[in-house]
Amino acid sequence: MTITVVLKDEAAQIVERQVSEGRYPDAESAVAAALTLLEDAKLDWSDVDVPAVQRMIAEADAEGGELTRDEVSRKLDRAIEAARRPR
Repeated sequence: MTITVVLKDEAAQIVERQVSEGRYPDAESAVAAALTLLEDAKLDWSDVDVPAVQRMIAEADAEGGELTRDEVSRKLDRAIEAARRPR
């Protein structure tokens, strides 16, 4: 089965950056990896503090390092816990 996906500019830029930095050989691989992470996480995204996740990604990019699945999982768990805390 083939599915065509249209990404908004910000998402497309992330994919393009990942490919240009050599993390993935092509856009399809980058998107597939992202979908795999989502599937593995099996999160209720309504509980996720999206700005916290965006900061986590920006910090990882600034450090020039790639996050492992375990690191992503730990950071997402912390973001979810932070989102659940009473404000």
